[in-house]
Amino acid sequence: MRTAARKIGDDSLAWIAGGMPLPGFPLGGHVHFSRCWLNSHLLRALDNYLALPLMMIEGETTALRRPRYGLLGDYRRQRHGGFEYRTLPSWLVSPEIALGVFALARIIADRYFELDQRPLDDMEAQENYYAGNKPGLADAAESVWADLEKQPMYGEFARYLRPLREQSRRMEGWQELADFRRSWKIGPYGRKQDAAQENML
Repeated sequence: MRTAARKIGDDSLAWIAGGMPLPGFPLGGHVHFSRCWLNSHLLRALDNYLALPLMMIEGETTALRRPRYGLLGDYRRQRHGGFEYRTLPSWLVSPEIALGVFALARIIADRYFELDQRPLDDMEAQENYYAGNKPGLADAAESVWADLEKQPMYGEFARYLRPLREQSRRMEGWQELADFRRSWKIGPYGRKQDAAQENML
């Protein structure tokens, strides 16, 4: 991102993340996996243990990208031999959220065969997910987090996961129109508040 800031060189642009910060402007947050077996059990675990917790902290407009984008189980194979999981919105809103996403992805990739809760198999739960109905999935998300905490690896990544879990519990959405350079300390993060919508990047 610092390299991009140097090459762009236009401080009037705002860098935004999330799922649909502007109408007709869907964003994705793909996570790439290598050296792990792509199978339906792993994809379903990613849906239930990664996409569901992240949905609980998404911005109000993120659900508007679904179902055209953000389908559960969406993936694409990559030339490096791995694959990208494509369901998530852009999670670059802050380093804390990004670290939480990577930590969850790591635990799921290593232990998905032990993570067997599937709340999103239920049709009503899927409808809530695609509609962005957080209260309708709050109990399911809490149960998923409790299951994750039982994993031996959870303690290793707890400092990255704790902020994500607390925000998920509060169902506190990220600010999609906020320039995320400020949270990443990429200049000129101190020189302006959120930019006008016509200057979004």
